[in-house]
Amino acid sequence: MTTTTEVSGRPGAFRRLMNKVATWSEAMDYSGFDYTFDRIAYVERELAALKDRMRQFEASRHEPPDVPLLRRPAE
Repeated sequence: MTTTTEVSGRPGAFRRLMNKVATWSEAMDYSGFDYTFDRIAYVERELAALKDRMRQFEASRHEPPDVPLLRRPAE
């Protein structure tokens, strides 16, 4: 069974392993920009949820009350 990080006896195996480690390390890097974009995305989601709740609230205020309709007597 082979894994992606297994070091074989072929030439350049250590270099390939170090390149994989460097690539993984770069992928795990979480910069200030990433943090800022994540926070902005969170705020946008919260704003969308609040807007949705406000729309539901406004719609419920304009619904007619639950009063049974009176039937007109047949003529």
